Amino acid sequence: MSNSSQPAIAKKNGPRRWHEQRWIIDSVLRTDGLEWDQPRIAYTLRPMGLDGNADFALALSRINKFDDLVPVFRDLADRRRRLGEEALAADRKVTAREHFFHAAVLYSTAEWSIWKTTPELVALDDAKNAAYKEYAKLADHHVERVEIPFGDGYLPAWYHRPVGTGDESLPLLLSCGGMDQAKELNVSMYGDKFLERGFAILAFDGPGQGEAPIRGTDFTPTAWIDAGEALFDWARGRDDVDEDQIVGYGLSFGSYWMTQIAASQPTMRGAAVGLVCHEPGGHGIFEAASPSFKARFMWMSGLEEDETAFDEMVQQLDLREQAAGMTVPWLVVAGDADELSPIEHSYDLAEIAGGPSPLLVYAQGRHALSQPTPSVVAGPNWFSYAADWLLDRLAGVPAENTFDYVTATGVVESRPHPKNAKH
Repeated sequence: MSNSSQPAIAKKNGPRRWHEQRWIIDSVLRTDGLEWDQPRIAYTLRPMGLDGNADFALALSRINKFDDLVPVFRDLADRRRRLGEEALAADRKVTAREHFFHAAVLYSTAEWSIWKTTPELVALDDAKNAAYKEYAKLADHHVERVEIPFGDGYLPAWYHRPVGTGDESLPLLLSCGGMDQAKELNVSMYGDKFLERGFAILAFDGPGQGEAPIRGTDFTPTAWIDAGEALFDWARGRDDVDEDQIVGYGLSFGSYWMTQIAASQPTMRGAAVGLVCHEPGGHGIFEAASPSFKARFMWMSGLEEDETAFDEMVQQLDLREQAAGMTVPWLVVAGDADELSPIEHSYDLAEIAGGPSPLLVYAQGRHALSQPTPSVVAGPNWFSYAADWLLDRLAGVPAENTFDYVTATGVVESRPHPKNAKH
């Protein structure tokens, strides 16, 4: 009998492990809450400020399984959008600004758990963009939507300039998060550490990240090298950007991507990367950690229905050759107990880097360097450390191969750098 009479079996999105372990995910989510795989609340509240606590308290009370994430965060975002519209109608512009910003971040959070480009995902992203555009109109500093030509599409971005600046040429920070941190989370609504130091910021979604794959720009192992060239072309075309004063900042998988950009853009004055993803092939993050990481990255790569092809593709993820030729000063901020990328891989890159590669490492720090890790609480604020380090690069201060190790008591010890001693 011909097999043509058999019903077609729909392909499942994401890795086999995600489907096989789904009951575990729901069980762990009920016991550990929203942060079963990463400190989602912490990194989302960072740009929102303390006012976002109420939204996440509501979310925690309503979410009992993975399928609750989208509707709960969509409801919270819709509520903030409505409050913003009401405040704007009452001419309460500062209040409206804050509600629209929160709405955008919450829509982005709702998007996170959809790993297929569906009408629902597109609608959420459209709502996020609309809310952020309303925030941009009301923000206390210049915020501009940017779409940078890239291949057949574009790289979406928000361009921020510090409070009180006009159209003068400013140093530029290229800023990206990781696979779970869209551009809307890269610049704090108030008191941003980079804006406060005089940087203009281009917060962008690179290939496969945030909005980009929704609009057709997927991740490939070399796409971010091409993206770096597109970003620099954009900067060179702006009269209000000093093209000789460009630095980079990337977190989590952005630590991989920003390294690719730095290695291929030698005029960059410095790159600070943190919460590292430096393991060749990414076994820790894709095979040992929660399968949510792999599920999302498969969609980011346009391979959500082909795990075999994805497994073959990630074997190309290896920064060692690029790092060896990189002359841009490169700061690495990490925890020595990173569960997604063992610190030894970052030490290896620092050792072979072609330029200065200082290290700031926190004792017992996990991937996100979040509280209550004692070294993170008691030691230097790593955001401020990175921002000040990048300021020094713009000021022409030579970078050195230092290794600052933060102990559990917050004391910073100077240790031999991997270039100078075996670790």
